[in-house]
Amino acid sequence: MSKVLEIIMIWIEDLSFEYSGNENILKNLNLKTGKKGFFSLVGRSGCGKSTLCLALNGLIPHEIGGKISGKVEVNGLDTQKHPIKELATHVGMVFQNPESQLFALSAEDEIAFGPSNLALSLDEIEKRVTNALKLLKIEHLRDKSPEEMSSGEKQKVAIASALAMEPEILVLDEPTANLDPASTEDIFRILKKLSRNMLVFVAEHDIGKVLEYSDMIAVMDKGSIVLEGTPEKILNDSMIDKYLYLPKICRISKKIGIFPIVSKASELAERTRLKRRLSSEKKRKKKSESIIEIKDLWFEYKDKTAVLKNINLDIKKGEFVAIVGQNGAGKSTLALHLNGLLKPLRGDIIVDGKNTKVEKVSSLSKIVGYAFQNPDIQFFEDTLTEEISFGPRNLGVKDSEIKLRAESIFRYTGLEKFRDKDPFSLSVGQKRRVSIASILSMEPKVIIIDEPSTGLDIKTINSLMKLIKKLNSSGHTIIMITHDMELVSDYAERVIVMKNGEVIGDGNTGDVFNNEKLVRDAQLMLPELMRFGKLVGDIDIITMDDCLDAIEKNKCCR
Repeated sequence: MSKVLEIIMIWIEDLSFEYSGNENILKNLNLKTGKKGFFSLVGRSGCGKSTLCLALNGLIPHEIGGKISGKVEVNGLDTQKHPIKELATHVGMVFQNPESQLFALSAEDEIAFGPSNLALSLDEIEKRVTNALKLLKIEHLRDKSPEEMSSGEKQKVAIASALAMEPEILVLDEPTANLDPASTEDIFRILKKLSRNMLVFVAEHDIGKVLEYSDMIAVMDKGSIVLEGTPEKILNDSMIDKYLYLPKICRISKKIGIFPIVSKASELAERTRLKRRLSSEKKRKKKSESIIEIKDLWFEYKDKTAVLKNINLDIKKGEFVAIVGQNGAGKSTLALHLNGLLKPLRGDIIVDGKNTKVEKVSSLSKIVGYAFQNPDIQFFEDTLTEEISFGPRNLGVKDSEIKLRAESIFRYTGLEKFRDKDPFSLSVGQKRRVSIASILSMEPKVIIIDEPSTGLDIKTINSLMKLIKKLNSSGHTIIMITHDMELVSDYAERVIVMKNGEVIGDGNTGDVFNNEKLVRDAQLMLPELMRFGKLVGDIDIITMDDCLDAIEKNKCCR
């Protein structure tokens, strides 16, 4: 082996790739990594990150067809010349959607599957399974079926399955997209620890998630690597704003002239001194008329485990409510009761005067629309026009009325140019818009949105949330299930906090975030700006404008 290969794990030269019938996704891409360390590939949605990941383990070109040129080597192996079976012992892969790679009946069987195909002894397989479960802190999931797991639990099982193969490279595509803040931090700490002895290669649209863990970062745009270097070098590159939307702390640092740019609340706090307490808390608008009343709700699944316990809530018309909590807290289970997809074991849910126990789902769908976390599971038709027409047509709405609704929705959501496109051919962000558009065609009063930011870059998230805010301003009640505390602080006026199937907190956004015991008990992660406010003197800071206003008025920058 040459001395060059002794220090290089991934070596890519002039890589170009296009899927059958499409334009180039990867364009003359060049990249080299070391043997070990935490390497982050960041870039906006649709820039080619996932495609590059698929090229690292040989799925491209062996399983996924297209036109490829250039070279990809991993640990000295040319991925175009070596079979996937051989590459799998060198490159572990974790996909963005864990459901796409889980198929066994239990976590134990799932994690054991890969090692079992390596002709290892039963003792060695058992050892690897136990170690992987312990490392991810999911021993309690050993005998549990993936069908009974939360999205975050499924992702942890997927990561454990990859680690059980003991690869030299662990490639992860948006590994924390479905995880709550505490689990996200936990996963990245584990990955950082692993990176001492292997190469951890993470594709991520949100540079803020990986800044403190990365040894090296490559920025990708339109199929090519455009910037590469240490986190500090990337943040302070004059071109960075062209390719990425930086975290709020970084943007404030640039705005007030702090260089090198800082990325943590603690770092910004060291450079500032704020004395005056501000009052920037979002005040809930006074609304008296209820749209959803939940009274003594209890629910359990087939295994008799109580998932929801004594839930009592009153949601008013026109509110923007966020439901937060760890994976498995019961957030999605609660939301699925609101449109009748799940029925209470005990208690009642009254939606716009109708009891969900006796109302059909078709009747409730006229009142409550649900945009699922994975939009693919709610698409049925071949074009956007047909997709948007699907719901009202099933409700018996006349064709002339459906056409009018579709035209109005296309204009409202900015999807006119995609009307004849297949929903499955669109980007993740566009699919989220389509899922909301298909709900709007039913003219619901309440819109539930499950994890709106999953898999989206900040620019796409802002565009989507602008649409959701517009819907709220027009009178729709919005219920947002999310792990993203930045979204909560920016948009929600009320926050419902769940833990172990119970509501443990409910109040104004500012009140909830300022309740230290509640935040600690629910293992929430305060938005960076709020952490900054607390560090510099117990100041209420929720938005960027709050922060910039405080800094300007107090002339606190050192």
